[in-house]
Amino acid sequence: MPPQVTQSQTLSEYLATTLPGSSPRSRQRLIKFGRVTINGRPAASIDEPLSAGDTVEIHPPTPPADAPRADAPAAAPDRPAPRPRRADQDRPARPDRPRAARGRREQAPRRSRLPAGVRILHEDDDLIVVEKPAGLLTASPTPVHDRTLLDILKDHVRSSRTPPRRTGRGPRPAGPRLGVIHRLDRDASGLLVFSKSDRAYESLKEQFRSKRVHRLYLALTEGHVGPRDATGTVQSFLKELPGGKVVSIPTDEYRGAGRGDADAAKLAVTHYRVLGAGSLGGNPYTLLQVRLETGRKNQIRVHLADRGHPIAGDRRYGARTDPGRRLCLHAAELGFTHPATGQSLRFSSPAPENFYRAAGLPPPPPPPTSAPAPAPPAPLPRGAAAETSWDDVAEWYDQLLEGRDQGDQDRGSDHYENTILPGALRLLAPTAGMKVLDVACGQGILARRLAALGVHVTGVEASEGLVAAARRRSADSPTPITYHVGDARDLAALNLPRDFDAAACIMALTNIDPLEPAIRSIADHLRPGGVFVAVLSHPAFRVPQQTSWGWDPSGGGRQYRRIDGYLSPGQYRIAMHPGADPSITTWTFHRPLQTYVHTIVSCGMHITALEEWPGHRTSTSGPRAAEENRARREIPLFLALRAVKV
Repeated sequence: MPPQVTQSQTLSEYLATTLPGSSPRSRQRLIKFGRVTINGRPAASIDEPLSAGDTVEIHPPTPPADAPRADAPAAAPDRPAPRPRRADQDRPARPDRPRAARGRREQAPRRSRLPAGVRILHEDDDLIVVEKPAGLLTASPTPVHDRTLLDILKDHVRSSRTPPRRTGRGPRPAGPRLGVIHRLDRDASGLLVFSKSDRAYESLKEQFRSKRVHRLYLALTEGHVGPRDATGTVQSFLKELPGGKVVSIPTDEYRGAGRGDADAAKLAVTHYRVLGAGSLGGNPYTLLQVRLETGRKNQIRVHLADRGHPIAGDRRYGARTDPGRRLCLHAAELGFTHPATGQSLRFSSPAPENFYRAAGLPPPPPPPTSAPAPAPPAPLPRGAAAETSWDDVAEWYDQLLEGRDQGDQDRGSDHYENTILPGALRLLAPTAGMKVLDVACGQGILARRLAALGVHVTGVEASEGLVAAARRRSADSPTPITYHVGDARDLAALNLPRDFDAAACIMALTNIDPLEPAIRSIADHLRPGGVFVAVLSHPAFRVPQQTSWGWDPSGGGRQYRRIDGYLSPGQYRIAMHPGADPSITTWTFHRPLQTYVHTIVSCGMHITALEEWPGHRTSTSGPRAAEENRARREIPLFLALRAVKV
């Protein structure tokens, strides 16, 4: 059993007593190279304080494989001299051996020595996957006193690879260069991937940026969060203060930032699931499985503290207990696509056993060799996300789409009449007797078209004002329409039937966030084989603050669509009543097309149609009219998706 500290003292004092023949410099080197652990984590400093009961382990360097053993017999002093070499003319010729390589043996890789707690799970020519212990910094852009995990891996790569061969008289080619793909907080532990080639760096960075990476964390929090398998979502804007601490701003309080503001708060979304709850030392704890929709600094720590359940050991964000003498946060699963082979890789790392004991759970068995299944997505609890209802401008929006009354065609939307409604109806293929769920139905413009065809429609809308307008305009509908005020992300709260033949969400997905709970909620209410149709502003050509029309006067003039950004998701505050009160705003959320496709498929549906629709407006006068009309026909205004529930 490892020795335990019997009294309060510094690590320096303990090592001086335990290693009486060592020098201060040698003891400092043990710390530097991670040879000393305190309660399982590498010691951070020679002056680190110790308490009675702490476990300190000293890990001596592993001798090289070719080092002589202490019990090995000494070489005989009368060993005969080696036999003389034969003359060159007697040696068989080796014509296939390059001249530059003659007389030089291939150098075998040297064994690398990793500090305690650092474990490599996978390594190849393109990347390296490693377990980081708590207390070790991932990397630092500026020089720091302590070695980082990046420093350790650089030494490992240099010592374990075969040096590249020099060709000719030029310099020796450079070896692989490690790239930092993502990070873990110093006091957290778990899985990280680093790139070793340029192609891996670009590919992995893109996978993280487009959210195609599978990541799960385990967090031991203070207090009881909820019953087992309870789920939830925390969403806010996070902003880093000058001192490094991150603060959370509720979505309904954040007013946005100016363009180019590097310090602007960023949207962060965290999903969690309760694995178990228990107590330790009279203190209640909950073990959570956490999944990130975004990857901001300290995101999990700040969001769980927001819910009143800080991570155990996280003094910075309000924790009062420290059962593991560390931040109880562990990156347990990591999955991605290999940049070179295209193979899906999945790695797992068990959390420390005290995480489970504190939550009243037995430690899990060793991870299986096969890839574990992703955790079920967490639905959104009410009130956790941004308020994006159009209730403040319900009357104006109703008039915009429908006209001041049903006979006022001049105020209606030509986009709806000429493009959106005909296309949506074609994709839905409605027939009399069908049951259709109209999500974010607004004032019921699609619902009434469907009801006129004998379809039984249920509409759900977050704005009470728009639902009131829908009921008023639907009073004379030949087929009764049912309307509910409700959240598209939590349709289960409305106790709706789960056997709809079809569902539609028209021009609303970009105002719903998070997206996944809404799509999953829709899928849950469709029968097998049910159809889902979504129409939205084109995510590539109609991005707020990222796309615009431009005019190139050369060659007779050409109108084009400028795109300054597409793949990076973003959120933008937009005016709800253009041309009137600019203070009435809401959020719109940009996502690349792949996000919509991935989300729909992950919720159990197959996409069967994708269509891009241009607008039908035309310019009738002016020198640019013909070119403007050509550009409108070529560059789509809307995107439509149709999916079928498996």
